Parts: sequence; structure tokens; C-alpha cells
Amino acid sequence: MLEQPLEIERLNRLNEFGPDDLFICCASFEQRCLSGPLKLDRNYRTNFSIIFIIDEILYKKQVESNLNNLKSILGSKSSQGVFIISCRRDSPVDAIAQLSNIWNQCKPRETDSAFITIDISGFTKIYLLQLLNFLVIDHKLGLPRMIHTTQTYLPTKLTKGVTQITTIPNFYGNISLDKPKLLVLFLGFESDRTLAVWKHLNPERTIALITSPPRNGNVKYVQYAEKNNAYLLSQPSVERRDVPSDNPYIVRKVLEAIYNETKGSFNMIIGPFGTKSQVIGLFLFCLENPKPQVVYSHPVKYTRSYLWRKPGSTLLLPLNPII
Repeated sequence: MLEQPLEIERLNRLNEFGPDDLFICCASFEQRCLSGPLKLDRNYRTNFSIIFIIDEILYKKQVESNLNNLKSILGSKSSQGVFIISCRRDSPVDAIAQLSNIWNQCKPRETDSAFITIDISGFTKIYLLQLLNFLVIDHKLGLPRMIHTTQTYLPTKLTKGVTQITTIPNFYGNISLDKPKLLVLFLGFESDRTLAVWKHLNPERTIALITSPPRNGNVKYVQYAEKNNAYLLSQPSVERRDVPSDNPYIVRKVLEAIYNETKGSFNMIIGPFGTKSQVIGLFLFCLENPKPQVVYSHPVKYTRSYLWRKPGSTLLLPLNPII
């Protein structure tokens, strides 16, 4: 089993005896959503591919272009077909309902040995949680192989404003009215959204998780996250801890340590505003500990800084023993 994320240039199929079962990805407005599929080995084959497309009015041209490219790439790799699931950004439940409707057509033949790869790069965090809940919890398929393409960019705000704060479906937890709140926030460049959650919940105690060490040793990311969230970090009820950027199992261990310290005294509520790989770690934690609640604040819009960011390295996350 991998112990650290592995940078890859080529990705082979998981099934040594034939095509894989599923390749799942998302067509977003970011260029990196193409990077993983472009790294599929020339001999890679899968029975089906599923492309989610999340509607984004401001960046419709980029989304449609990336979708067409993904259909072209995966069309030649998918022996039995490519399914497209189109949905709104704030409607992951609708997207999973569409997946459920086609599931009997494309589901793996063997539940115990499914060969599934997910490119998490283009998905939003709430979509990732819903997708993994569908595959791993609802259909008991085990963890799929996951790849993630990072991005190169200067630290800057990624979104603007907050529309609503919600509990993520299927991650409601088990909240006791007679216990105070412990809020665990993954902090990054989304200070408005994390601060909105903190003010809305008014927790007695908060643990802020900062991504450190950063990818590629770039301390500017850590410094920007600290500066960006300076007000929250300066509050007397807020404690800071560090988490890695792309190692889900270590993220799970950090959350488990917090949970074990406080489970008898607090309701644990988690806000995922860090990296997408950290969200996978959050899911691993929730698999074993379903009592904490997961909350999310939805942005008004995404800034154009996303269009200036170029794809970085593609990582194989340390989840699956088969490379």
C-alpha cells in the first residue's frame, strides 16, 4: 500500500485480466480536469466512463470545451459507453439520483472486486462526499482508486460571498442538544466562508486545521492561509493544528485524535474548506465515526483566478495497494 501520494505520468488499468469497471471524472471549468484522463495509458480500457458536468453559467464556454475533450479521450477508452450526468453546482443529491438511475447499466459485475478509478480534480468537495457515500456506503464497493491533479497558482481568493450554510446530506451526524459544539475547520483561502460558518454555529471550542507542510514546500501557501484567516486564528477559543495536503489517511488520524479527545463532552462539527484530498480523509473518518456532522457554506461565485491556474502534477492518492 502507498504511504505517500505518488506523482504519476501514466496510469494503467487496475484489472490485469481485462478492462476496468468504471472511470469517473468531472468536467469543470478548470483545465486540470483533463490532466488525469490524458495520463491514461494507451492500453488502458474500462467498460464504462461517467462524466459529471456541473453547470457554471459564468464559465459555460470552458465547461463545454472540457466536456467535449473528455468525451473524446474517454470515448476511445470505454468499451461499453460513456454516461454524462449534468447537474447544478449546489445539487449533488440530484446528481447522485441520476447516477442511481443508470447504475444497473454500468455497475461493476463483482461487488467484492470492483475496478473503479475516480479523478477527483474537477469535483467540488460536497460532490465528492456524496459520490463516495453512494459507492462505498450505499453499494459497499470499497474504496476506489483516486487520482488528483494539483494546480500552480499564486495564493489568492478563490470565491466571493456566501449564499447559505447547510449540513451536507448523509453527513448529519448524531447531535446531542445537551452538549456544546466543537467546530473543526479545514482552513485555506476561503476566509469569508469559514468565518461565516464559525459565526453561524457559535461553537464553544474551535480547532483550525492548516495545510502544513504545503505541497512542494511552498511556504507562501501556509503564510497566506494564516494571514487570510488571521482574525479567526486570533480568537481565544480557537486552537491551530496542522494536516498534510494529500495524505487522506493522516488526515483521518488527525480527526480521530480530536474525536477521541472530545467525544464524551462535545458535539463534533466539521467544515471542509481545505484541499480535495483532505475531503477524502474526512470521508474515511466518517466511515468509522458517523456521529460528527459535516457543514458547508456555499459561495456566491467563483473568481476568475481559476482560469489563470495551470495544471500541476497528477497524484495517485495513498488509498489503494494496486498501482
